[in-house]
Amino acid sequence: MFAIEGKDINFRYEYGRLVLQEIDLTVKPGSLTAFLGLNGSGKSTLAKLFNALLPLQDGQLRVAGIDVSNPKDIWKLRRCCGMVFQNPDNQFVSSVLEEDIAFGLENYEVSADEIPAQVSRALMRAGLSGFEKRSPHTMSGGQKQRAALAGVLVLSPDILIFDECTSMLDPEGRKEVLNAIHDLHTRDQKTVIMITHYVEEAVHADKVCLMQDGKIAACGSPREILTDRELLDRVGFLPPFPVRVYEDLKASGITLKNCPLTNEELVEELCRLH
Repeated sequence: MFAIEGKDINFRYEYGRLVLQEIDLTVKPGSLTAFLGLNGSGKSTLAKLFNALLPLQDGQLRVAGIDVSNPKDIWKLRRCCGMVFQNPDNQFVSSVLEEDIAFGLENYEVSADEIPAQVSRALMRAGLSGFEKRSPHTMSGGQKQRAALAGVLVLSPDILIFDECTSMLDPEGRKEVLNAIHDLHTRDQKTVIMITHYVEEAVHADKVCLMQDGKIAACGSPREILTDRELLDRVGFLPPFPVRVYEDLKASGITLKNCPLTNEELVEELCRLH
């Protein structure tokens, strides 16, 4: 059984062109899948179909075994498929963090006696223990995104969707949030969907789905997708920095044994030259 399975998905906004065209996709449970694409490629629209923030217009889509087109299962779907958005300020409903995190539990009628412990656990997993009384609006960008993540984690979702959640952050904030995401994937074995236009954020995924003009142009491992210069050029991306170094060295007559995908791999390959 797949965590997410879609077939022949099409979507258009009112009076607009098709934003998604003939999308077929599968996501394995416990995997980290990066949907990589430029602005307007349809990746965020696709993410909003996963937990029924947009209605499925055409095709079939099951998420955690739930048919997203069934309105009776929407709240069940959104509890097992949590979403963190680009702007965390849009997710806060209270000026006190612990009250904000508790809001989702109250909506699902969790016993008042159980809420404080569950809020504490969610804040701990997001790396924000001790922030219970803080106002979200006094926090840094990275802290705000982790607070938004805690608001999702408190409902114990099986699937986590991050929709461009680092695009408004400085480098340190991006690092904080990405570390939290990868920890949830590796340690908690959550199924993670990353919507991004940063090639570097896709490097550590299990699978990369490259999107262009509302279609999935290619799917494969990060090494298959992110080292394919011709494919990346076609959709408007540069390869990750280590791949570009490999190509530049090769053009200068220096050939590394393997094409590195990460900075660590690049260092290893350069050390072998000596």
